Amino acid sequence: MKANHVTAVIVRHVYEVRRNLDRVLDMVYWPVLDIILWGFFTIYLTRGNTLHPDLVSFLLGASILWGLFYSFQRDMTVGFLDELWSRNLINLFSCPLGVWEYITGLICVNLLKSLVGFGCASAIALVAYKFDIGPMLVTFLPYLAILLLFAFAVGIIMTGLVVRYTTRIQNLAWSFAGLLQPVSCVFYPIKSLPKALRAIAWMLPTTHAFEGMRQVLAGHGFSPTHFAWGMGLNLVYLVFAMFFFEWIFGVARDNGLLVKIE
Repeated sequence: MKANHVTAVIVRHVYEVRRNLDRVLDMVYWPVLDIILWGFFTIYLTRGNTLHPDLVSFLLGASILWGLFYSFQRDMTVGFLDELWSRNLINLFSCPLGVWEYITGLICVNLLKSLVGFGCASAIALVAYKFDIGPMLVTFLPYLAILLLFAFAVGIIMTGLVVRYTTRIQNLAWSFAGLLQPVSCVFYPIKSLPKALRAIAWMLPTTHAFEGMRQVLAGHGFSPTHFAWGMGLNLVYLVFAMFFFEWIFGVARDNGLLVKIE
């Protein structure tokens, strides 16, 4: 893997962001909108001072952290779709650019874009609702790592599906995280789910991340169990995602499907 190849991919996408208003709006619009909506909701809940302040903190914090997960997962797939929409895929892989060099470049630039949205949402929460997520992040870093690694795995799998099924399934880039959110227990504990869904929820690293965060806020400290399960599941999903993408990209390349993707 060559650093100049990775840098070239990063520069290519940075230039596009600078000249494409849609990409700028994607970075900040949804994270800011989510925190505004949840902020109003927490204001409504706290009237009468009957709601525990830790619950308010978790609702706003969970909204910000889920926005980071969603943005990173979405942009991993949308970055590849950009190459299809601009018919640039053949140009990219006709030069000596390795597929994992390209993926690494996407990771770097999309992580930066996600952090911009995260920063904007955090700033709105601080200014509008006097909620500072900064002190929480130190404690939540292990769980934040779980969220980002799972977002990467999901993004790679979605990109592989786009390679195979082309832009016919491009809506999955925006909608797949929505399928995961109800069983990821972002805003409520897993015991709130029907028993039939709890087994599915425990198979998701996101569930362990948010359950661990709630345990910290409840004053029970860091949960090694949730962290170990989250990282263990991430390892499984990451290995599967890499092998899946390598296999499906190789099949597409060997059968000349890359030049037919539309």
